[in-house]
Amino acid sequence: MDPLDKASSRSTDAVTIRLFGRDYVVRGLGDQEYAQRLADYISDKTDDIGRKTHVVSTRDLVALTLLNVTDEYFRYKLVKEQALKDLEEKAQRLLQALDNSI
Repeated sequence: MDPLDKASSRSTDAVTIRLFGRDYVVRGLGDQEYAQRLADYISDKTDDIGRKTHVVSTRDLVALTLLNVTDEYFRYKLVKEQALKDLEEKAQRLLQALDNSI
């Protein structure tokens, strides 16, 4: 099974995840395993940021985590967009070369 299938299957079933030492019941995150992977990622990021910054306030730590995860997302999005643009340009050049050879 494609790993993205779990991510894209927006189940309406409730799943329980553990985040910051608390249980949360959520819907629409896919299956239990995928939802917990998301929560674990956030927990790992928060722990890492907490170690590096020595921030004590949970609220400040969550805010820094949100900023860091959002930064990652935007950077990956830019990389993806550039790769798509590069592929489109290459496909266009290949089509032009094919047209020129016929």
